[in-house]
Amino acid sequence: MSLRVLHTVASVGDTYGGVASALHVLGAVEQAAGHDATLLTLSRPEQGSALLGSMPHFDVALIRPGRLAGRLHGGSRLGAALQRLVPQHDLVVLHGVFDLTSLVGGRTARRFGVPYLLWPHGSLDPYDLVKHGSLKRRLAPLWRENLSGATALMCTTAREAALVETFGASTATAVLPLPVAGAAQPPDRARARAALGLAPDARLVLFCGRVDAKKGLPLLLDVFAASAGPRDVLVVAGSGDERLAERLRARAAELPCADRIRFPGWVDAPSRADLLAAADVFALLSENENFSVATAEALRAGTPALVSDQVYLADELGRAGAARVCRAEHVAACAALRGLLDNPGERAALARAGRAWAAETLDLAVVSGRYRELVQEVMSRCPQSVF
Repeated sequence: MSLRVLHTVASVGDTYGGVASALHVLGAVEQAAGHDATLLTLSRPEQGSALLGSMPHFDVALIRPGRLAGRLHGGSRLGAALQRLVPQHDLVVLHGVFDLTSLVGGRTARRFGVPYLLWPHGSLDPYDLVKHGSLKRRLAPLWRENLSGATALMCTTAREAALVETFGASTATAVLPLPVAGAAQPPDRARARAALGLAPDARLVLFCGRVDAKKGLPLLLDVFAASAGPRDVLVVAGSGDERLAERLRARAAELPCADRIRFPGWVDAPSRADLLAAADVFALLSENENFSVATAEALRAGTPALVSDQVYLADELGRAGAARVCRAEHVAACAALRGLLDNPGERAALARAGRAWAAETLDLAVVSGRYRELVQEVMSRCPQSVF
């Protein structure tokens, strides 16, 4: 069944975080499912445009934001675009909860009788709801109305689905992980390490993702300083909160291993693949994390992963032996990282199990097949557009 599917999101800027990365891979899911997909988003050039320029699976409708700053923007131009596009599609997928693209998108879909899925991307998690919590509670009727009208609430992990807050709406939940493509030609590890100037006996610990307060980066710096050998290197790759990045660089400069800690900033997909090929351990010690595309990419690349138990994907990874899971605190994380760095046999086993789990669970064909079944179920209960 070929459908016309409209995705809406506040931004796909390079620094917007996991939501933008998710849209990038969901376009491939739509194509694999046999759907024609359109992406409606707001133009945010200050956030970077590399991701937006690499979405071949979407017809992109780019809207210039209104005058209001932040996420509550779009104004009349957003409303007009939605009224034009929604009735031309069979299904709408709203990404995010607390912004106008989602609120106006849901209201427009209900007006035209077009079914919609709502993908919160962790924004309905208790950890995330603390931010601007009083305002979110006061505006609960808005979120409840949008959630109640959704055919399904899309989650990427089982723990997210179990914890999700719906503000009183009785919305069905569905769990669909994000796919991660395997490299057509894996990067050359020796070449990647040589390009980084790594000594043959150096072990590389890698963080790759958005620089954000919840990512546990101060903890990672301290854990690396306490656990790594004298020739080991830590790379913290990513952008986001620049003030936090400055504090991290200042903190790193105070450590005795300062000359072995690097902050390359945001890296594109080919550079990220090279870093994963060169790395001995991918480390994510987040205080809270839902799916983590970066972790999924590390697993698919065969990079041994160390994740905190606050990464929701850790539930599945721990059961499959596909990652080393530890508490997000200094002693436990030090023991886990030191154990991995000193045990090449365990790293090799994790690499094999992680790659196998990712191939079985996150392969594009697997995810798109599950998505196609979900959409078919939705459409069997909802009328198709007659535009």
